[in-house]
Amino acid sequence: MDTKERWHSIGALFNPIPALLCIWKRRYLLMQLVRRNVQVRYRGTLIGLIWVVITPLIMLSIYTFVFSVVFKAKWGADLDDSKIAFALLIFCGMAVFNIFSESVIGSVGVISGNPNYVKKVVFPLEILPVSAVISAIFLGLISLIILIAGIWLTMHKFSLTMICLPLAFLPLFLLCCGISWFAASLGVYVRDLSHVIGIVMQGLFFMTPIFYSAEMVPKSLRLLLLINPLTAIVQMARNVLIYGRWPDWSSLVIVTLLSLVIFQLGYFWFMKTKWGFADVI
Repeated sequence: MDTKERWHSIGALFNPIPALLCIWKRRYLLMQLVRRNVQVRYRGTLIGLIWVVITPLIMLSIYTFVFSVVFKAKWGADLDDSKIAFALLIFCGMAVFNIFSESVIGSVGVISGNPNYVKKVVFPLEILPVSAVISAIFLGLISLIILIAGIWLTMHKFSLTMICLPLAFLPLFLLCCGISWFAASLGVYVRDLSHVIGIVMQGLFFMTPIFYSAEMVPKSLRLLLLINPLTAIVQMARNVLIYGRWPDWSSLVIVTLLSLVIFQLGYFWFMKTKWGFADVI
């Protein structure tokens, strides 16, 4: 590789424009794939999309009972130990984390599960993981709508800060896409990844402040939470939806830049490795 090609490769590595343009130019195809993903997931069930509402409510009830009733966990004095507020905080954290988890888990087998697309030279394989991300976001938004309704009905508040929720979803989308591109590519070459990823997600679930606030973690261990981008995203969602606080702008900038780096690295990795998919599948 000569100097010109090397600099071109380095420039491609740090240039997110092609990835963003790829998503934008194929947005109609993406919507078709998302529609198919959602329909296939609930096809043949008796109540269809209603499961999107029932499932998080059931899990919310179980977790709330275990942590607030059995273990008598407390969030903090700012919520007056309200079990309803505790449940809403958990629900918010779960909704954000589930978007990430569903995106990554759904992307692991998205290439190997669509061999017909792999054999089509003209088909843009890079949008398959993105379709898994958008599908997860669509289902997650339903949970967040339930959350907003719950806040209004139980806490009787509707804060203007809720308009900042899309700002939390920007780094979440970038992060999900970046990790999903890595997962989709590695899932083709390492078939054990589908088993490993469940364990990783379970560990990450408890390393994200979903059932507890970051302030409850000892300072000596708090760094483990801070290096997790989901921590800042979850806290931002809670602040704008439940606490009625404006986002921490410095934290938002940092987590967005970090997510953008992961987004670009994931896209670069996928585009470099996708040419071998047909040989493996």
